[in-house]
Amino acid sequence: MQSANLLQRLVLPTPTTPEPLLYARTSSEVRLVDGGAVLSDGGTLSFDTSFGVFAAGRWRRVSQVNNLSVSVRASGVGIAEVVVVNGKKESVVATAQLPRGEGSPSSVMLNVPNLQESADGTYFVRVTAIGGEVCMTGGEWVTQDAPRHEVRMSLSITTFNRQEYVRKTVHNVLDLVRDNEALNGKVRVLVVDNAQNVTFDAAADAPLTVIPNGNLGGAGGFARGLIELRKAGWATHVLFMDDDITLEPEAIVRTMSLFAYAKDARLCVHGAMLSEERPWLQFEAGSQYSWRSIYPLQALGREDDMRERSVAVQDVAEVPFDYTAWWYTAFPINITNENPLPVFVRGDDVAFGLMHTGKHSITLNGVIVWHADFGLKNNPSSLFYESRNLALVDTLVFDKHTWWNLAYRFSSFGFRNLFSMRYASTEYMLRGLNAYLAGPAEWMKIDHAALHDELRVCAEEKPAPLSAELAAIRPRQPRHKALRAFGFLFAVVLVGGYIIPKPLRLKKYGVGPIDARAVGVATLRNRILYRHDRIADGYTVERDAKRFFKLLREVVKSIFAIATSYKRLKREYRAAYPRMVSNAAWEERFTSALKR
Repeated sequence: MQSANLLQRLVLPTPTTPEPLLYARTSSEVRLVDGGAVLSDGGTLSFDTSFGVFAAGRWRRVSQVNNLSVSVRASGVGIAEVVVVNGKKESVVATAQLPRGEGSPSSVMLNVPNLQESADGTYFVRVTAIGGEVCMTGGEWVTQDAPRHEVRMSLSITTFNRQEYVRKTVHNVLDLVRDNEALNGKVRVLVVDNAQNVTFDAAADAPLTVIPNGNLGGAGGFARGLIELRKAGWATHVLFMDDDITLEPEAIVRTMSLFAYAKDARLCVHGAMLSEERPWLQFEAGSQYSWRSIYPLQALGREDDMRERSVAVQDVAEVPFDYTAWWYTAFPINITNENPLPVFVRGDDVAFGLMHTGKHSITLNGVIVWHADFGLKNNPSSLFYESRNLALVDTLVFDKHTWWNLAYRFSSFGFRNLFSMRYASTEYMLRGLNAYLAGPAEWMKIDHAALHDELRVCAEEKPAPLSAELAAIRPRQPRHKALRAFGFLFAVVLVGGYIIPKPLRLKKYGVGPIDARAVGVATLRNRILYRHDRIADGYTVERDAKRFFKLLREVVKSIFAIATSYKRLKREYRAAYPRMVSNAAWEERFTSALKR
C-alpha cells in the first residue's frame, strides 16, 4: 500500500493558547494538558472550529485530492467519528472504536467518501469518551494519492529591527520542518535583514539563510528575497511574510499540501490576518481593490468572529481576490519574472497582487497570522506613501483610470483630513502627491532610506499612551454612514467650522476613532481626541485657522496639477515600469543602500 501523504493536522490547544475555540471545542469533562487532552467519561472533544475542520468543498474545488482519510491519535474507552456538514444538515460518515492500549495513544484510521465524487461541504473529527477515560494527542488528515506537483518552498521574510517577532517566527518554522517528515528538505527560510543586525540561535545545518540588506523597506526586502531565490534556482514556490506577525505554524503544512495537489499550477495561497489584541477577530481574508473609491482597499471577512461555529463549518465558494497582503502570501516563483515596485512600503503588495498573484489566490482555514491593530501603525508618513504609491498603482494597472479619478480621491480624502483638523496628514498627503507628480525620472533617483528617515521625523498625529486625563475620556464608536455623510455636508457648509466665531465652539474635546476622520464632530470644536477603542492610546489635534486655509489653497492647486499632467504621467510611468522593476535597477538600489 502506498504511504499516506499529509494534508493537514488536528492541532490541539494548549493551556497557554490565546483562544482555544479556534482549535477545538470541549465539554466540561475534557482537560487540556501539555501535548494533548484527557477526556473523562462522557467527555467530547470536537474539531468543528475555524482551524479544526477539513474544508472538503474547497479542497475538492482547488485540488486533485480524491482519496481521503483521517488518522486520530487517541486511546481509551470511546469512539472517534468523522462528521459531515452540508448546509444545516450534519451526519456521521465514519466511526471507529478507539484502541484500549496503555501508554501513548495509538492511531485509528477513518476513511471518508471519495472527495472528488462527493458533494460534501465540511468534515470534522469528534472524539467521545464512553464508559471510561480517553487520551488524545492529535491526528492528521492524509491521502494516498500521489502529489501532482513537486513543491520546494522558501519563506522570504523582510525584517527591520523586529528581532523579538522574527526570531520566534523563524525558530517555530525551523522546529516544524525539523520535526515533520513531510516538510523536511522541502522548506527553507530566507531572511532579508534591512537593519543588518538580526541573529538566530539555529543549528549550523538549519535551512536558514540571512542576507544583510540596505533599508529599502518591505518592497526592497521582498524584491531582494525574490531575486536571490530566482538566482539559487531551488525554490518552486515563495512565501512572503512580514516580520511583525505571529504565525500559526500549521499554516505552512496546509500551504505546502495545497501546492502539491493544486489543479491550477498558478495557485497562490493567502493567509488571513487575525487581531493580536482580540485573537479571535479576523481583520482581513483577502482584499478587493476599487480604484474609483476614496478608500480603495476593501478587506474581505473584516470583523468575522472566528470562534463562531457557523463561520467554521460553512462551505463558502472561493471569493475572487484583487490582491493579497504580504503578511502571508505564497505563490509559484515562476508566476512572473517581474519584481515589486520601488515604493518602500504601502502598495507594493497591492501592485504585485493586481498584476500577478491576486486572481490566483485563495484562503484556507488555519492558514493565518496574528498582527497588531493597524490603527496603531497609521500616521502622517503612512499617508505620504498611500497618496504617492496608490496613485502609481492606479496609473499602471487600470486603463480606464483618469485624472478625474485621482483628483476625486485626493480631494475627498484631503478635505476630510482638513475638516477633521488632521493638518499633518494633509501635508504628508500633499507631499506624496507631489512626489508622484514629479514623474518616474525623479522617482528613480529617490534615496528611499533617507526619505523614510526624513518622513518619520513628524511628531504629530502619532498614537501614543494617553495621559490619565485623556484616557478617562470614553471612546466613541464610528457613527452610521448616513450620519457621517450629514456631518461632512454640515462641515462643507460651515467651511469646517472656521466661519463660526470661536466663543460659539464647544470647549470640551470631541472624540473620534483612531483610524477615522471625525469631520462632523470637529466642526463645532477646537480640539479632537483620536483614541483607540480598546486601549488607552491616541493623540490630540487642535484647530489652526492659518494652517487650514494655507493647506486648502494647496489642495486646490494640486487638483489643477493632476488635471493638467495626468495623461503625460500615465504614458511616462507605463513606459518606465519595466526599468523600475528590473533586476538591474534593484541591484543598483541594493548596492547604493548598503554603502550608506
